[in-house]
Amino acid sequence: MINRVGEKIRQLRVLAGLSQENIAEEIGMSHGNFGKIERGEIDINTHHLFAVAKALKVDVTELFDFYSLGVTKESRPKLSSVTKSDIEQLHNSIFAINKAIENILLQLNNSKIITDKKPTRKK
Repeated sequence: MINRVGEKIRQLRVLAGLSQENIAEEIGMSHGNFGKIERGEIDINTHHLFAVAKALKVDVTELFDFYSLGVTKESRPKLSSVTKSDIEQLHNSIFAINKAIENILLQLNNSKIITDKKPTRKK
């Protein structure tokens, strides 16, 4: 269990773009001991557990969510809340992309570059 909590802390720290030094300083712990926690070499006390969660801006229960272990910053973006405005912007962007694709296809269909017939060879 110690290893899994430490790994989850490391994962969330990397996703947040923070260094071990950043978190260790913020929670009042030496960098060496914080590294040992992430590696599962020592257990973390309750005080530091809550301090780490606060520094990572997550609920302390997220430190015990082991289902997403192994996901790195490169393969998973930082999770955050989505607003209605964000969804509307995404919708508008997708709509604009679809329109651009339709226009390109229309231009290609109207051009002489694409034909249904095979070119004939002159004899």
